[in-house]
Amino acid sequence: MHSKIIEIANKLNKQFLDKSQNLNEISIFLCGGSGKEEEKFRRKVGEKICSTSKLSNYKYSVYYPEDMFIELILGHQKQDLLTLENLLADSASAVVILLQSPGTFTELGAFTNYKKLNNKLIVIIDPKYARKRSFINLGPIRFLKKTKSKVLSIKMDNSNFNKLVEQITDSARDIAKHSSPIRDLTNPIFAYKFYLALIYIFEPIPKDAIFAILRLLADNEERNMATVAEIVINSLINERSVFLSVDNLLTTLKGSDDLIYDGNTKKRSQIVSVFLTELRLEALNLICRKNYRRIWGEAKKS
Repeated sequence: MHSKIIEIANKLNKQFLDKSQNLNEISIFLCGGSGKEEEKFRRKVGEKICSTSKLSNYKYSVYYPEDMFIELILGHQKQDLLTLENLLADSASAVVILLQSPGTFTELGAFTNYKKLNNKLIVIIDPKYARKRSFINLGPIRFLKKTKSKVLSIKMDNSNFNKLVEQITDSARDIAKHSSPIRDLTNPIFAYKFYLALIYIFEPIPKDAIFAILRLLADNEERNMATVAEIVINSLINERSVFLSVDNLLTTLKGSDDLIYDGNTKKRSQIVSVFLTELRLEALNLICRKNYRRIWGEAKKS
């Protein structure tokens, strides 16, 4: 693979995974019941959390397991759900669990036993169950009350909606003070714009070429990086920021707008736009001077 491609990829890595940027960003992994009404309510909570960024010094981002993992669970790699949830939870500032169903009780038990997670959980339990002598209260809940995690007894319905969102965001800020997600390509949250930018710069780019680039960037974390890349690319396709044409990936108008404007001030957007335009010209110059097949041929064989 041409050295210029790796040089551009390294510039994107430095730009979008710079540890000095977005220090007030709080990422939340939002878990809850999978029933139709439960999921609808959870999505509404997530949207409200994100919208509070406009009235705060913090930027809140919310992620859902079913959006990130469904392709990998059902696809040829067949990753198990717990491994994938641990990967994402490791990458978030806080993990919120709305205790709405037996499935979420199991999730709570698994996360409570995961050492890297049991200080960054926000557990929401209905007040009518908060004092009952149950396995959940005498086990995971009692244990979490001795950690830095938060257990909130609050009703999960529309009548209590604003109070619920406020308590979640307040708790997430407290947890974020001692929770520092890894900011590199093993983190699907922080790697999101790197992959969107990589596709934008080199489009149309074969999907296999992204993994070939990754192998040249990776060290001992190659396996995790490949899993994260698959998660992010599938998410970008599912949310229509990127589309797959035959074997090639291209950004949509939504994707390019998200890349440049989402979460950025006007000044920051201008800086990002100029940076991407310069790299795009470098990439086009390379691809136009070299035969397209020669540029990506190795990747397609890998």
